[in-house]
Parts: sequence; C-alpha cells; structure tokens
Amino acid sequence: MTAAGMLRLIRDHGLRVFTTSDILTLTGMAPDAATHALQRLAAQDLLAKARKGVWVSRLSADINPYEAVAQLRAPWPAYVSLYSALSDQGVVAETPQVIYGVSSTITKQYRTPIGEFHIHHLPEHLMWGYEARPSGSGSYPMAEPEKAFLDLAYLALTPRSPLEPPHKRGRNWDLDREKLRGYAARFGYQPLTAWLDAQGL
Repeated sequence: MTAAGMLRLIRDHGLRVFTTSDILTLTGMAPDAATHALQRLAAQDLLAKARKGVWVSRLSADINPYEAVAQLRAPWPAYVSLYSALSDQGVVAETPQVIYGVSSTITKQYRTPIGEFHIHHLPEHLMWGYEARPSGSGSYPMAEPEKAFLDLAYLALTPRSPLEPPHKRGRNWDLDREKLRGYAARFGYQPLTAWLDAQGL
C-alpha cells in the first residue's frame, strides 16, 4: 500500500491514536511494509509517533492528548487519573505540566510529540471507577473525581512514592463524600482510611 493509500485508510476509519497492529488488522500488510508506510507519513508530519508501534494522526485538529493514555500502555488497561483528572474536573487548582494516568502494568514515562506522560502502576484490582469521555470524534478513559482523588492519595501513601497527596482547594473538597468513603472501603488500605480521617473526609 502506498503512503497515499494508508492516509485514506486512516481518514476513512477515523483513526486518531492507533497502533501498527490496527493497520495490520485492517490491511493484512506485512509488518515491515506497514511500519515503513507509517514512517513515511510521519516524515511528512501527517502522523506523530508516540512510542514504538503507537501513532497519532495529525489529520484531526481536535485530538486531545488524553486519548493516547490507553494506547501507550496497551494491552494493559489504563486511564487518565491523579493530578490530570483532578485538575480537569476542578477538584484541585494546580494544572500539571505532564499528563498523569494509571495502569495495571509497571510505571512508565513517555515524552511524545503531543505531550509528556507519567503513567503510574495501580494494582489490577483497583482498576475501576472511570468512564469514557467524548473528545471530538474520539474518546478517552477518565477517572471519576472521587476515584482520581483516592488513586492519588493511595499512591502517595505507598513507600518511596514520587507523588504527593492532593492539596486542598479552598475550604472544602468538591467531592461526593458518600461515594468517596464507599470507594475508599473498596481499596481496603488502612493508611488511606486514616489519611481521609485526618483530612476530615
């Protein structure tokens, strides 16, 4: 397939953040040929390479960098959380300079043409409490405010964590306290419960 044909395929299928494997599935091309065609499009600045095997289309002006979080850690589940989700949903005042997420696989950082990503490990049994949020013609997985708050507090309380717990915005947290306590019980982590008590939550 020519680079022009590949470009048409990306447009026709509405691919925004996608993998080389997606292209192989759609075309039946040999891996080397598909990679070469994608690299030619990247050289023309029509695609951006987020990491090996993950591409971002520059054909859609409304792509949100959050859309890359799930693909960066695929095949393991991942979603936007921690400071990014809390800032985006108005729970904290700080606006992070990097994009934060969590995944059930190891912690990893990425510097990409669409932003810097810090995706932290969260145990598999805690990978819940998020939903798909629309973004143009695409979407991305975003933690609910209460889950993002607890994800951050939980990770910040673990030994040798590089993260800090949430900082209070104003006098009160803008959170559903009943949901927060119900979710915290599912974590089953006593230091988290004690920290919430200390915060008056």
